[in-house]
Parts: sequence; structure tokens; C-alpha cells
Amino acid sequence: MLILITILLLFAAALTLVILRLTRPEFRFTWVIAVAATFLAWITVLLWQTQIPLSFTLLPWQPANLFSTSPSFSADGLSWPYAVSLVTLALAILLTASAREGFSSSFAWAGSITLCGLGLLAVTAANPLTLAMVWAALDLTELIVMLRTVNEREAGERVVAAFSTRAIGIILLILANVVSSASGKTTEFTSIPPQAGLLLLVAAGLRVGVLPLHLPYSSETSLRRGLGTALRLVTASSSLVLLARIPTASLASPLTPFLLVFACIAALYGGWMWMRAPDELTGRPYWLIGLGALAVASALRGDQSGATAWGVALVLAGGALFLTSVQQIWLNRALLIGAWALSTLPFSLTAVGWQTDVSGLTIFLPLLLAAQALIIAGFIRHALRPSTRASLESQPAWARSVYPFGIILMLLVQLILGFWGWDGAMQTGAWIAGLIASLLTLGLLWATPRLPALNPVRAHWVQPTTASRLDRLYQNLWAVYIWFARISQTISTTLEGEGGIMWALLFLILFVSLIVQRKP
Repeated sequence: MLILITILLLFAAALTLVILRLTRPEFRFTWVIAVAATFLAWITVLLWQTQIPLSFTLLPWQPANLFSTSPSFSADGLSWPYAVSLVTLALAILLTASAREGFSSSFAWAGSITLCGLGLLAVTAANPLTLAMVWAALDLTELIVMLRTVNEREAGERVVAAFSTRAIGIILLILANVVSSASGKTTEFTSIPPQAGLLLLVAAGLRVGVLPLHLPYSSETSLRRGLGTALRLVTASSSLVLLARIPTASLASPLTPFLLVFACIAALYGGWMWMRAPDELTGRPYWLIGLGALAVASALRGDQSGATAWGVALVLAGGALFLTSVQQIWLNRALLIGAWALSTLPFSLTAVGWQTDVSGLTIFLPLLLAAQALIIAGFIRHALRPSTRASLESQPAWARSVYPFGIILMLLVQLILGFWGWDGAMQTGAWIAGLIASLLTLGLLWATPRLPALNPVRAHWVQPTTASRLDRLYQNLWAVYIWFARISQTISTTLEGEGGIMWALLFLILFVSLIVQRKP
């Protein structure tokens, strides 16, 4: 029941914001209502700990022979940190909105709360049917929002391509459900058969741009701090939560080493581009790829808690950085808590990141540690870099009091999850690996001002003439797709035009003649 209460609070808050904006646009306490409702939802998520594991199931779907399971939701020691991070993100977006331009944006607040509510449904989904429906709702929401914010045709095509890629992820999830049903297993995540495990992993990796490596969007739109941050982080976390459901037995596959190679390449590429991005928002797609790849690698190593840790760090550490819209020296320094959360040192959020290796493929660990160091070094640089943003002191008095709480809340939850609340809390983990990653990070920070190759550059999509080979590859694939689409459109136009009947008769005559010739 607590799951239902939290979800209803979030959706009720979003609906209230929309109604008030349409009926009473001059109402002065809209933001206060949104913050109060989201804060209550945050409290209820904390109360989940008193009843974990807990579950909630909707009414059975009919006919029973067609729907063996109904949409259901559950929370355990691996889904709860995702849930608390998403509700914390929703509350932080509202609190930090006090210092952003266009403060009175009820629709943007409602959109952010709705996205976090859908994300909460995704991370608590108890079976593939439920998760597939939530993924579809998230993808449709993202498609509508992105198409409304892009003006160029090429950007619109990239949005549609990203939507199609995520749709393939949904198909793989449904296929895993079919495999589970065919093996006689119940279609709950707790009883997924080993033969469906790799399908789940590829579905999650495809949706975050890791398997295969690809950039869902070539550039950021006008959605930047608030709604844009919710859109990116919720979509990623709703996909990465699936990694915690993969059966360990499914890793005994000849495909595991190859998938781990792809994950290492994606992690190194994402970390490298993230560290060299000119600012944190430009590098945000690479942040998602880099940490998403580390989560996929942990899942391939048989570490469900480690995969969860990287996914939660993606939301909390990234959310705190991306929501920082004004300059304040002490808050910038406090953001370094995010670097601690990413360090995999004892009692940090990601302490269990490299703790388990069921697959026995330790040969890839140095590459993963190098990618981790690149991500942490980039995080520190973006957190401490000189900025032309307005200072916190230039904001109204009430904003100066409210805004810091949004950032501090994100940082505080990172510290709390290192010690309490889930399966990866209070762990020393593989502290040697964490120490190596930390030393590599310090080396990168020392070398950055001394080696031009490590200095920030303009992102490769800003200058089309310097597009990377990865972009050119996907542009060529997109051109092939457009070519086939034009051929299909030409055939369709030909058959549906005035001569369509004549073409149909011609094909029928040819078909009949072929049959007649085959007769003895």
C-alpha cells in the first residue's frame, strides 16, 4: 500500500499543478503545493524501509489464459535505492527551480514530477509486462517532449531514431517474457530463467546507449536543468534497474566476454568524452553512457548490487551536478561528495561496484577502473570549474534560503545510502580497486593542465566537420534506413495509385504462369 500512496502523491501533485495553471494562472502558492506533496512522497519512500519487501498488485486481467500475470509492483533491497533517488530528484528539481530562469513554470514542474512518478513505477515493476508498459509510457512522453522542442528536420529524425531504438529494447523485454513462459516459469522477475538473462541485459544496455554504443541524441535541446535533467536521468535509471533482475546463472554464456568488451569500450568512450566536455550539460549524454556501461559491466560480472550502485550514482551524483544553476563556492565544493560516491572506496555509495566477479573475467577490470577514473576526474572538473553563471548572492532572499537545500538533499542521500537502507550499504567492497581508481583520478587531475590532449574541447557534434567516426557510422546507417524507406514509399505509391490495379493483375498473371509451368 505504501507504494501506491507514494505514486498517488506524485501524480496528484502533477495533476494539481496542471489544473491550477489552467484555471487559476495567478495562483501564488502553486510551487508551495508541489513542494509539499513531493516532500510527503519522499517521506513515504523512507517509510518503505519499515515494510520491505513490500508489493502491490492490480486487479487480475482477463482473460486469464491470455494474461498469466497482471501488472504488479514490489520493492526490495535493490529497487528501494532507485526509488528514493528518483523521489529525491523530483524534490530537488522543485527546490532548485527557485534560482532558475522562468521560475513560474507549472507545466515544467508537473512534467518533472510525472516523469519521476513513471520512473518510480519502472523501478518497482515486478514483472516484464509491467515494466514494458511503463517503458512505453516513458518513451512516448520523451518522444512528445523532444519533438516539441526541436526545430530542425535532422534533429527530429534523431529523436525518432532514439525512440525506435528504445522500442527495440521493449521488444527484447517482451521476448524475455515469452522465453520465461515457454520454459514453464512464472513471468515474475524473481523467477526469470537463465536463458532470458542476456536478453534482459541487452534490452537495458540498448536503451542507455551501451549495447551497441550509440548516442541517442546528438545535442541538447532547450530542455536544460529541470525537465531536461528529469527526462535524461529517469529514462536511464528505469532501464538500468533491469540489471538487478538478471539471473547469475545466465552469465555462464560464451557471449559474456564479448558483451563485456563492448561495455568496456562504451565506458572508456563515455568517460573520455565526459572529461573533455566543455561543460556538464554538453557532456550529459556521455555521463549516461559512461556510468551506464559501468553498471552493465557489473551486471556481467554477476554483481547485482554493484550494478544498482552505479545506476543510483548516475541519478544522485549527476542530478546534483546538473541542477547546479548558480555559482556558490561552498556548494561547488560540497559537490565533491559526488566524487566520493563514485570512488568505490569503503562505505561509499559505490563500495560494492567491483566487489563480486562471478564470471571470472578479471582481465577487464583495469579498463573499467580507467573508465571510472575518467568519469570521476570529469566530475571534479565540472564541479569546480570557473563559471559565468550568476552568483547565489544575486538571487532573492527566499531563493538563497531554498535553493541550497535542493543540492544538499541530493548529496545527503548519497552519504546515507553508503551506510543504510539497501543491500550495498555498510560495505568495504573491493577497496584496493577503489584505491587504484582514486590514484588514477588524482593522476588525471594533475596531468590535465599539463597535457593538451586532456584539456576540454568543444563537443564533436558542435562542429559537423570534425564529427567522430562513431557519428559517421550511425549517420551512414541512418542514410541506408532512409534509402529503404524511400523504396518502400515508392512501391506503396505505385501500388496505391491509379495503376495499382494493373500492377496487381500483372503480378497475378505472372504468379499463375509460374504455377502452370511447374505442372507436369
